[in-house]
Amino acid sequence: MRPRTEYFRRKGETVAALAWWLIPIIATLFAVAWVTWRARPRRPADPHESLAAHRRFTEAMSLPPPRLHAPDEDADAPPADRRSA
Repeated sequence: MRPRTEYFRRKGETVAALAWWLIPIIATLFAVAWVTWRARPRRPADPHESLAAHRRFTEAMSLPPPRLHAPDEDADAPPADRRSA
């Protein structure tokens, strides 16, 4: 017959092992639920909204790109002729 302390020690190891297995199992269940939710079919697109969005996109793409910096007034002059401010 085993002493009672041996039984409780083994039971504690079993509970610890179950706790370590519970973390990845719960994480996997959450991941499966998230992927299922994200992969759900989307509602049908409204044709009027879709055409308006496409029109806004094409208008934005037809605009010239913004300037990143002001043009240098003396850019065409040789370096010696440029005035220092």
